[in-house]
Amino acid sequence: MIKHILKIIWNQRRSNGWIFAELLIVAGFLWVMIDTFYVDMVTYRSPLGYDITNVWRFKLTEEGRTDTLPGLSEPEKLTRLIEQIRQNPEVYEVCATFYSCPYSFGNSWRSITPLDGDSSISSAQSFQIRNVTPEYFRLFNVQNSDGKPVYDEVSGVRNALVVSREMADMFYPGKQARGRKVRYDSKEEVFTIASVSSSIRANEYERPEPCFFQCLNGEIYNLVVEDFGARDAELCVRMKRSLSRDDMNLFLDSMGDRLTADNLMVYGITPMQEFRDIQLSGKERDMSNKFSLMLFMLINVFFGIIGTFWLRMQNRRGEIGLRMVLGAHRITLQQYMYAEGLCLLAFSLPLVLLFGVNLLMTDYIDTYRQSLSVARVLVTLGATYLLMGGMIILGIWFPVRQAVRMAPADALHYE
Repeated sequence: MIKHILKIIWNQRRSNGWIFAELLIVAGFLWVMIDTFYVDMVTYRSPLGYDITNVWRFKLTEEGRTDTLPGLSEPEKLTRLIEQIRQNPEVYEVCATFYSCPYSFGNSWRSITPLDGDSSISSAQSFQIRNVTPEYFRLFNVQNSDGKPVYDEVSGVRNALVVSREMADMFYPGKQARGRKVRYDSKEEVFTIASVSSSIRANEYERPEPCFFQCLNGEIYNLVVEDFGARDAELCVRMKRSLSRDDMNLFLDSMGDRLTADNLMVYGITPMQEFRDIQLSGKERDMSNKFSLMLFMLINVFFGIIGTFWLRMQNRRGEIGLRMVLGAHRITLQQYMYAEGLCLLAFSLPLVLLFGVNLLMTDYIDTYRQSLSVARVLVTLGATYLLMGGMIILGIWFPVRQAVRMAPADALHYE
């Protein structure tokens, strides 16, 4: 049957050539759209490395002092405020960060040198640093590369650093990074890698980048808080249960003076989800526009392919009717027509693959967020050809269904 179909396609190569060209162009364009959509969706659904459920960010300010008595230092004020909030039974955990909170647009970078790793990489670039108190890892449920809590590994460790999986692989390829020593630039102070976290992403549309966390405790905590100021701390609070904004306002009212430490006080709250929505608003708008364009093109492709094969079958009504007169079975004839259309589609596969290789060499295909794996090629090409195959079958089904029901006299008339 296939040999006969190939012979018929070759004998009708003039008309089939135009159909093949249309299928080739549509398949290439549709594959690019599906591949782009695939990269966006896989990236979006990949783990972020942290959890913001029930997390609120408290806004801090400082009032002017009206007395002449010496007040608390900046680190003491922030520490006292954190402890007062943590004592509330509704609170799960409290942490402080400086320009390092998720979805905060924090963007601090620093050079770091491994003492017994690949220092050639560190000398050529800087890495994003996140200054956080150790409770950060418990509050945001950050796991290590083995799926265990990072907080258990950094708690009580002096001068502790936490590096992401990408940074550990960069500095110590194929080796254990935990327990190794690093230092900043040319400074003599040495820090210990207390844990290797899972991949950390800035948001749902970006890939994980090498980064590290500086745990703020002891003298480093005092230096950082004095440098930035307690009022600029990003105070994050995770509640034990989901609360609405009205519930949180009642919570603040119940706290009373415990939201004040010396002249440092809480003056407002914002759910972490709101920061996420602000940061993703532009990207989600771009995704919506991209999806609308893809849907519009799919509708055009749908009607274009269906119309092409519908017209092709209408022009072959005489051939179909004559085959019926000569004894061809209806179901067999329908299967023959489906197979012929799908063969035309299959012939475009090698050229579409060649088209994809050219796009890959020109860096048009996104291989930065997702590598071009065999699974990615199979999924995107499979989806492309399944969609087009379904359109071809639908375009053939109705006119062939009508043609195989013609009376013999009508079939001979067409022929």
